[in-house]
Amino acid sequence: MFATVLHNLKSPENTGLILRTHVAFGGEHFVMVGPEPWRFKKRTQAFSRRLERISSIVYLPDDDALFTWCQAEGFAPIGIEIAENSTLLPKFQFPDRPAIIVGHEGRGLSDAFLRRCAGVVTVPQFGPVGCLNVAVSGSLALYELNRNRPLERPIEGHRFCVGESERVDCVDKPDARVPLAVPTGLCGEPHP
Repeated sequence: MFATVLHNLKSPENTGLILRTHVAFGGEHFVMVGPEPWRFKKRTQAFSRRLERISSIVYLPDDDALFTWCQAEGFAPIGIEIAENSTLLPKFQFPDRPAIIVGHEGRGLSDAFLRRCAGVVTVPQFGPVGCLNVAVSGSLALYELNRNRPLERPIEGHRFCVGESERVDCVDKPDARVPLAVPTGLCGEPHP
């Protein structure tokens, strides 16, 4: 299992995209570090597809709380950042329970923060771009972490099959799952 950590992100679009990737790869906890809890409003939900409704979301106020949480939960904090003394993503050996951490869109993760991490990983770039978008970097790191896992979900048409009890549209409230009466295909997708 892994956790995905957003460190003081500001963009609703980036937050939604990273949450969607986290859920797609089967993440355990989605952790948000910042002074106040994130509000999942329309701009975030347009990209998250409302997957926050089925996610284990942890809010932590600051860096100390994050590192204490990682230690208590048995996660190794791994910073995803362009840094001089980092390991390039294709060569990095992820620990058993990594907490993949991405930073603020403009400031990233500070050197002081990175020194507290169990590992620092840089996504290599080959063209004339100073850095990648945080959602792209985070998604690439989550893919690399999971790319050797066996595929357990069948594919029907152009989608992976999602069980009825897993579907976001089956969630009435965050604490209760109530299926909607929607005619579905073999993989639980609505008929056109």
